Order: sequence, then structure tokens, then C-alpha cells
Amino acid sequence: MKKQFAVFDIDGTIARTSLLQQIVRVLVNRGKLGVGPAQEIENLLHDFRQRIADDNFGEYMKQAVEIMFGGMPKGLSVEEYDEIIDVVVKNSLTHTYVYTRQLIQSLKRNNYFLISISGSETRAVGTFSKALGFDAWVGQVNYLNDGKKLTGEIQSLGQPKDRILDAIISKFQLDTKYSMAVGDTSTDIPILAKVDNPIVFNPNQALFKIAREKGWMVIIERKDMVYGLAKEDGVYFLKTANV
Repeated sequence: MKKQFAVFDIDGTIARTSLLQQIVRVLVNRGKLGVGPAQEIENLLHDFRQRIADDNFGEYMKQAVEIMFGGMPKGLSVEEYDEIIDVVVKNSLTHTYVYTRQLIQSLKRNNYFLISISGSETRAVGTFSKALGFDAWVGQVNYLNDGKKLTGEIQSLGQPKDRILDAIISKFQLDTKYSMAVGDTSTDIPILAKVDNPIVFNPNQALFKIAREKGWMVIIERKDMVYGLAKEDGVYFLKTANV
């Protein structure tokens, strides 16, 4: 029997702080990266989330990573990077959103095939997703290495999320009926539009505009409260939301 699936973004959807931002902060704490470059990256990623236009997150991520490696003249070993990823993932697992964490647990109990597709780096995405019990994951950026050190070169997957999802559906022969997707920015629109049950979580303006046009469910989590915006007769009503 084919499994039903749910696909999640990670940064700002499951993890409260993006994996790249957390990597940068650990680098600063370890004296590997200066405060100046770190702040540039913080500003760049913040600016993306505030954009109304449907911008290419891959370009923002590429710029951020170039700043990061440019600010580390001594470079970073593969071993050091793996240690940093372990620290970041351990921290991220204690700072997840309540709604999406509970949704993941509920879907696992109902035997859904869980997928994460993220604009973050492959190792970080894989370690984080595996810790949460996901079945498949894709990071859209690879940091190349020479076997010992990260070279500073970046390999981008260069595929929109819906094409990545199509490949995963085909590979694992998944059932699209009752499928679900959860995302928070305009880069998630391709996967949200592809499933039966799209959930827009803490959206930026660009995504909320599309969600309003299409009548998608919107979930807002603030502090320890979760609210659902459900569209009825063309109007959104605020309701408490439970998984």
C-alpha cells in the first residue's frame, strides 16, 4: 500500500531560528567568525523574510554563505563543521515550534511518510531531519570540501521545491491523496500548491498574500498560543488550532 506524505520546510517552520543563523552564531562563539560578517548574514536573512516579492531564497543563501566563508580566512575543517552541526541540531531540537513539532508526532503515529525540503546546507538538514524521525530530506546547498577542510565553494541544487518533491514521490511511490505541506515563505508556494492540505505557518507577506487568494489554512504561533486563520465565505476567522 502506498503511504501518504507530508512535506515540511525547516527554517522558521520547525526550527525557530534558521540552521544557517545558528551555525553562524556557533562560529562566532568559537572565535572562527567575526561579529561583523555574522551581522551581515543576520541582516541578509532578515531582509529576505520581510520581502513582499517572490524572491529567490537560493540567491540570498548563496550571498550569506559567501560572506561566512569570506570571514573565515583560516577556513574550517570537516571535523569542526560536523561538531558545529551536532551543537546546532541539539540546540534546535529544544527550540522548535510547538504546532509543527506536535503535527510531526501526530503524522508519524498515523504512518505518514515525512519529508523535509530546505534551502539550508545538506549535512545540517539531514542531521536535523533524522533526529526528528523524517523519512527523506533534501538540503538545497552543499559546502564542498577537499576531504579535510571546507573549500568555501558552494554547490546549489538549483531545483524548485516542487520538482524535488516530485522526485521523492516517484522514488518512494507515495500516495498524493490527503497529502500535506507546511511552509512559511514564498519559496514554499510550489509545494503548498501541489498538495491536498496546504498549511501556511507564520507566513511572510508574500506567502500570506497567496494564501489569502487561494483560501489556504494559515496557522500563527505566538509564545505558547497557536491560532488558525480559516477562510469562510471569503473572510478569514481567527480560531484556536489543535493538531
